[in-house]
Amino acid sequence: TEYEFDVQIYDNDGLIYETKLKNNMYSKLSRKYFNGIRYVISYNGSTIKDETISFENKRVLITFESASLGDTISWVPYCEEFRKKHNCEVVVSTFKNFLFEKSYPNIKFVQPGSVVNNIHGMFKVGWFYDNNLEPEYPAAIPLQKAITNILGLPFQEIQSNVYFEPKERPIQDKYVCIATNSTAGCKLWNYPNGWVALAHYLISEGYKVINISQGGDKVDGVQNLKDDSMLNTMNTIYHSEFVIGLSSGLSWLSWGLGKHVVMISNFTEPDHEFTSNCTRITNPDVCNGCWNNPMFKFDKGDWYWCPEHKGTERQFECHKSITPEMVIDKLNVLIND
Repeated sequence: TEYEFDVQIYDNDGLIYETKLKNNMYSKLSRKYFNGIRYVISYNGSTIKDETISFENKRVLITFESASLGDTISWVPYCEEFRKKHNCEVVVSTFKNFLFEKSYPNIKFVQPGSVVNNIHGMFKVGWFYDNNLEPEYPAAIPLQKAITNILGLPFQEIQSNVYFEPKERPIQDKYVCIATNSTAGCKLWNYPNGWVALAHYLISEGYKVINISQGGDKVDGVQNLKDDSMLNTMNTIYHSEFVIGLSSGLSWLSWGLGKHVVMISNFTEPDHEFTSNCTRITNPDVCNGCWNNPMFKFDKGDWYWCPEHKGTERQFECHKSITPEMVIDKLNVLIND
């Protein structure tokens, strides 16, 4: 037939796309995030097909485009929420499958690049800075909301369940883990000798201090891990009293293992990372929160990225202004609780 058909596509908020098609023609929606999809095909005012996409009893593939430890740990629990909401089979591709395969038994984990057949839907999760792939600017929202936006789930913080079988306690004395390194200069605690002062305080309180960062800094009185493999690091975290870290993957890993985290982070907004089981150290009286400001986009190739004050005396003031005394005040509450 030479008939021309009207095609309309709706999401939960209303009409998002319409076109006209003839036989042997196709149209593809640019949007790739999910907010419910219903399509209607009609001719001359009469509806020929009206269907709402359903994943029930179907197979859905979710691929993580980021290999970051923190991203992966933060996003995994929502794959399970998607599975439960849609009563479907979920296949997930991450770069850290060994952390989740036993703790999420109802999800099938595959390696990135694997061929997965018979899927009814596929979602890519990441930060894309593309309105067709995500409905909100990704850096301006909580990290976990990036995946709920893409999968069409309501956002609420859910703690990840990282699988780990504890091994022998590595240190018999009570100890605290610190994580001093990260992947960008803006994430570091840049107060001069801040970690040294903090370590001396913890030692005076009867704790040993273990630096769990790979290639950990040499801090007076602090032991670095000789074996900084993932499994040994997890075991060290597991047996510690608590962890003091930055906005980094090791903080997310500690949280996923159920450990209380003291997070020194003033370049992100307080709700960007996890908020439960966390003591956060900030200083709102100086420049802060640039990471979540939609005016700025992080340049991962620039170690000295500081979008407002790079090259001035105020560079990294967000963290330089956090004193050891500020951290110790919060630790006193935690230690004496």
